[in-house]
Amino acid sequence: MVREEDVKLMSRIAIYEKRQGRSEIPVNSFYKGDYVRLNALKNVVSATITFVLTATITIAYKLDYILANVLKLDYKRLGMILLAVYAVWVCVYWLIARVLYAKRYEDARPNILIYNHRLKKLQEARQKETVKAKGGVVLSDDFTDF
Repeated sequence: MVREEDVKLMSRIAIYEKRQGRSEIPVNSFYKGDYVRLNALKNVVSATITFVLTATITIAYKLDYILANVLKLDYKRLGMILLAVYAVWVCVYWLIARVLYAKRYEDARPNILIYNHRLKKLQEARQKETVKAKGGVVLSDDFTDF
């Protein structure tokens, strides 16, 4: 038998899944530290790719100067500068990612707890209905008499 309370509960669950749930439900499968580290690592990889592409474009843009001064350039100093810029670049990306994903996790957590509570409530209601449909008598939440 369909109860109005169950329909309202299912509607709330479906609305959450369709709107916020798409981005928040995957968060539930991770611990906070794992979620933050994984996404920070993804951002470090993307920062590295971005840095390599930016450096390649810059070298291509300055290629005429580089070819004109091939023997005059201090490659050791240039490499150290490039490495320092890369380190700063990655650290900034990493810090921003850690702060951003920690905040996302914390913001999603209360909504996920409510979502899980509603799912549990719906599951308990279905179990009670199943027991009644099979001819059993539900005496309390913890005890079922057949």
